Order: sequence, then C-alpha cells, then structure tokens
Amino acid sequence: MKKYWLSALAVLAGVLASTGTTCLAMQSDDSDQRVIEKPVLADNAEKLVQVATQIRALMGPGGRYEFIPAEDKVRANADLDAMLAMLQKAGAVAAMSMDEKIRLFNTQEHLNGILTHSDRYRLVCQHRPPSGSMVPATSCMTVAEIEKRKRDSQNFMEGVQSKQSVPLMSGPGH
Repeated sequence: MKKYWLSALAVLAGVLASTGTTCLAMQSDDSDQRVIEKPVLADNAEKLVQVATQIRALMGPGGRYEFIPAEDKVRANADLDAMLAMLQKAGAVAAMSMDEKIRLFNTQEHLNGILTHSDRYRLVCQHRPPSGSMVPATSCMTVAEIEKRKRDSQNFMEGVQSKQSVPLMSGPGH
C-alpha cells in the first residue's frame, strides 16, 4: 500500500511540475456537448486568472454550469480563489513544495468534481417503471433536460395554485 502511494505521489509530482501547452484546459466553446472531464488544470497564476474568469461566467445563466447548486457555486469560487492564492504565492507549480503541490492538486480535483457533476451535458440515466406501468425501463437525460423539466413542473404547479387561490364570488349581487 505504501508503494502505491509513493508511486501516486511521484506521478502527481510529475503532472503538476510539468509545463507546456496543456497546463490549463478550459473549453470556452459550448458547441461541444460532451462533458469536460478536467475543466481546470493549473500550473501558473496568469493562466488560472483567465480560466477562473471563464468558469465564473459559465456558472451564470445560460452557461455550461448554470445548474450548479448555490452551495456548490460558493465552493467552486472558494476553490478557484484558493488555487489562485497558492499559485500567486509560489509563482508556479514547479516552485511549490510537495505538500503545496498536493494541496493544489486536491483543490483542483475538488473543483473539477463540482464542475463535472453540474455540467449541463452530463447524462443521467435511471431504470424504473414509467408512470402508469410496472415494467422498468431505462431513460437518460442530460442535467439541463432534468433541470428544465423540474422548472417547467414547478411553474405549472405554481400556475395551478395561483388559479385555485382566487376566491370565487357567488351569491346575490355578484
């Protein structure tokens, strides 16, 4: 087990210490409807500032991560801020101690997990009987489709409730 962790740390150190054109990955083009597995890969502060700006914009209405829950949005912003502070302090991953590299890597992975889970194109499948049937079937929808259905259902119910709350006037003179 100890050898595994030492090997994992060696790989981690190599990945984080590497510099090149793949140090930051962020697709700003939303035309690709595949889930971005690693939206953020950081190795220096300047590049992370650009990616953080893009990520924050994509967490807004209409963005790739618009369906991120409010508490996860707070966590994602905190992760971006923490990563930026770590990189600004050290200058680059290569100048960080192993403990700092591990902390940066773990923060980055936490952020990527939040973003990947909330990606509007992530496919969610379930196997259950459809309404009116007892025979289970598998159905798959994207996060965006699920959220749109929830919103539409909520809007419908609010419309029904508002119509029911209007008092009916009856009797003489009405």
